[in-house]
Formats: sequence, C-alpha cells, structure tokens
Amino acid sequence: MKKNIVFAALSLALVGGGENLLAATMAATEPPAVAEPVVCRHIADLAHRYGAERALPAAMAVEGKPCLQSEAADCFLAIVDKIVVKYRTEGADALPADDRELIGRLHTDLADELEKHHGYHSLRGEVESMLAKPDRYDYLYRFGVNSFVRGEGAGNLRLPDFSHAPGHAEGRFLYRVKPYLFWHPVGWLDLHAEGQGYGYTGGDQYYGKVSLYQGFAEILCLTREGNSLKVGRQELVYGSAFMIGSNSFYQGLTFDALRLQLTPAKPFTVDFFGGWYATPWSDGIEGGLAGAYATWTVAEGTALELYGFRDSGSDDRQAGEHRNSFGLRATTKLGPVSLEVEPVWQRGRLHNGVDANESINAWGGHVDLYADAELAGFTNHLFAGAAYGSGSRASADGTSGRKEFLNQLTDSSLAGDMSVVGDLSGLDVGSIHASGLQIYNLGWGIDLTKELNLSVTGRYFLANYVPDGVSRRIGLETDFTLTYAMGGNFSAIAGYDRFFTGKFFRDASGSGDDIHYGYLMLQFDLSHTRPKKVAGR
Repeated sequence: MKKNIVFAALSLALVGGGENLLAATMAATEPPAVAEPVVCRHIADLAHRYGAERALPAAMAVEGKPCLQSEAADCFLAIVDKIVVKYRTEGADALPADDRELIGRLHTDLADELEKHHGYHSLRGEVESMLAKPDRYDYLYRFGVNSFVRGEGAGNLRLPDFSHAPGHAEGRFLYRVKPYLFWHPVGWLDLHAEGQGYGYTGGDQYYGKVSLYQGFAEILCLTREGNSLKVGRQELVYGSAFMIGSNSFYQGLTFDALRLQLTPAKPFTVDFFGGWYATPWSDGIEGGLAGAYATWTVAEGTALELYGFRDSGSDDRQAGEHRNSFGLRATTKLGPVSLEVEPVWQRGRLHNGVDANESINAWGGHVDLYADAELAGFTNHLFAGAAYGSGSRASADGTSGRKEFLNQLTDSSLAGDMSVVGDLSGLDVGSIHASGLQIYNLGWGIDLTKELNLSVTGRYFLANYVPDGVSRRIGLETDFTLTYAMGGNFSAIAGYDRFFTGKFFRDASGSGDDIHYGYLMLQFDLSHTRPKKVAGR
C-alpha cells in the first residue's frame, strides 16, 4: 500500500515537472511582442526630427511597417534623451504642444517595455515632469503700461459725434493709458488688474475719465485643459469682432460679467457669459448681455462658430426692450487664401417711441476674402468683402426701427476707420435717416520692409431704404495707413482718410463737401516680467 502511494506521488511530480518544463519551453520560444505600425511610424518620425542617435528604419515612417516593442522602446528612450537635454536648456518651449501630446501617448503605449530598461528609471522623473500639462502662463507676474497717444484733425466733420459739418474744421489730442498687473500665484489662478485713463483735448473739447477697465479672477481647471471660470470686469471679444468687440481704437468696452468656458472635446469649446455693461466705458449704454459662443475647430485654419446672445443695452432704455442675436461664423484657409462668412439673425422687442414695444425682425452679415502673395520681392496682402444690414421704409420715414440690423458691440473695421458710419443699422445726416446699409470693401497692403507696412482700403456705402426723393448713394471712404513697428513694444501709425460724399449727403444737408480725417498715433507697451522656474533647469 505504501509503495503504491509513493509511486503515485512520484508520477504526479513527474507529470507536474513535465508541464512546468513544457511551459518554460513554450515561453522561451514565444515570439517577441510587436508594436503597432502607427507607434513605429511616430517613433521613426520623431527620431528623425530630433536627431536621436538610435532610429528605426526610415521605411517605418513612410510605409508604416511594424517593429518589435523592444526596438521601439530603445528608440523612444534615445528620443527622450535628446528632448530632456533641450528641456533642461530651453524650458517648456523645447517641446511643442503637439509633440508633447504625441510623446505622452507613446509613453503610455510603451510603459511595460520601458520598465524593463534600466536607463528609463533614471530619466522617469524628468520625463513625467516634461510631459506634465504646462501652465497656461509661463510667468509669475507681469506689470507695465499699455498706451497710445494720437493727434488727429478733421475737415467737414465734428469729432465728438463724427457728424457731417460742412465748412467746419477741428483738431484734438487723444490718449488712452492702461497700467496693468497680471499675477499667477499658482497654476490654476489668474488675477488681472487693469486701470484706464482715457480722454481728449483740443479747441473747445475736453473729456477725461479714470476708472477700472478690467479686474477679474480666472480659475483654471488643471485636470482638463480649456475649462475655466472668469469673474469680474472683463472684455468680451469673439470671432472677427463683427458682433462683439472692444472698440480698441477709442476707449474700449468692458462688462461686469461671469464667463464659463468648457471644452468637452479638444477641438470643441463653448463659452457661457452674462453680465452688465461697465458704464464708465459704455458711452452711456446701460443694460445687460448674456449668451453663449461655441467654436469647433475642424482643422488648422478651418472652424465653425455658433453663437446666440441677448442684449438689453441702450442709451435710452425702456422696460422690456431687448435684442436677441443668433449667428454662424465659418472660416477656412486654403494655402495663402482665407475665407470668412458670418450671417446673423435678430429677434426681440424694441420700443416704438410712443407707448409700446414691437417685435424685432432683422438680419445682416458679411463675407470676406483674404490673400497673401509674393510680388516683385514684397509680401502683398489683398482683401475684399461685403457686409449687409437690413432696414425698412418705415424706419427711413421715422415710424419703426424694428427691421434694422444693429451690431453695436463691434470693433470691426468693416464700417471704416473714420466712424462716419457707425454700424450697419443706418446713417443720420441732419434730419434725414438712411435705413440699413450695404458695404463693399477692397483693400491692399504691402510690407515695404520687415518693420514698415502700407495699406490702402476703399469702402463704398449704399443705403437700403431712404425717404422719397433722397439718393441711396452714401459715398466712398478711402483709408491710407502707414505703420512702422519698432520692435515688439513700439509702433507708429500715420493715416489719412477721405470720405467722398455721395448724393445722399447733398440731398440731406444741401452740401456735398467731402470729409477729411488725418492722424498720427504712437503705441507702446512697457512691462516687466518675472518668469516661473522650470523644473529640471
């Protein structure tokens, strides 16, 4: 009986040992792990771009052939060695955002294989620090002053309200000074304080105001890039500023507002905002603004933007008045040519000037084409565009403005540099009103040197509706601008604009005198920056 038990035990041991031996043999003959072709292709491409000492065959970058995971890991470490050296010297700028994202994915895909390499353990800390999501801001604080001063003169124009004034000439000195402090004590917080002094003087004109222009705190989400909350007085500028801008040529425009930015997916962001006009800088407009602006970046240079907002702002606000704007902006770029299209629809309620509100039913938009070309050894910039704002016969007759398109929150140059035409809703000359405008633009610029640029633009204005017996031809504005950039912080701009008045002006005022405007402006931004320390330097 005991012999049988011993025999059975020996048999089991032999069988188990055989199985272990078989497993070991199979493990020894198991083929090595192969990396995905896309991983090999990316590593081969990176090795070539960063000049790594060890590289995969070039065919892998072109044809997408597979490679062993061990080979991929060896090559990846050689790439990382090169990049870490650059990172120690140049800081965060050594690694472009796209490369950081790609190397991060490869680092995850090859994690198991990298753990087998002794050389990886000595680099792991620096690699993880290098691949960590960088702060949006690379400095601890920055303080300085941003300013422009401008001397300007006009003929047949009153500068305070840009109204046509035949036989009248005047000049003035205008300034805008903005001292600022930006502070980023930690990666998730941005504190922004910006004061402003704005005013002008000349002849019988004088105006001056000092107040807070921007003052906000922005909380950034470190775990998900593109998510943030901004609270306080702030500018709201979107797209080409056709509908929402900051009026940078004069005193700007800000809101006491809250803005929440969300990025559900990297190419898609949406802003939700709401607040009130900051009355020190709103030219008498009071009321609120609330809405959303979404952007989907389809590809580099191509994007779709969809927005809607409710604006109750007015300089003579009545109860229940508001204007809802819904717009779509599409931009695309093909080589040196860029195209932008932006239609907008408006609804809401508008006071009829007597005893009630009436329904707004208006629309407008613009289409613009830009192109750059090298001609005769110079870089040339070409521009063509058209804009339209709806109007009505009733508005031209002074009985109802509900069909007029209004883009009052604009910093767009589509309406010209002279401000003779303020927006697309129309134009008043004397007691005559033109309702709704069409604008046709054509421009050309040339870089005479790296620092010096000359631009020439023509804008033709045509009214949609006018009173009986009045011409629809508003006129042609021509703008000539010479810009000299003295480094990144100083620039000088000289401009001369002439508005060739159309028959509308003669019918409305009895004078066809052209309007002249010239200016010389100096801009500068002086600042001191305390950079953040970069790990590994």
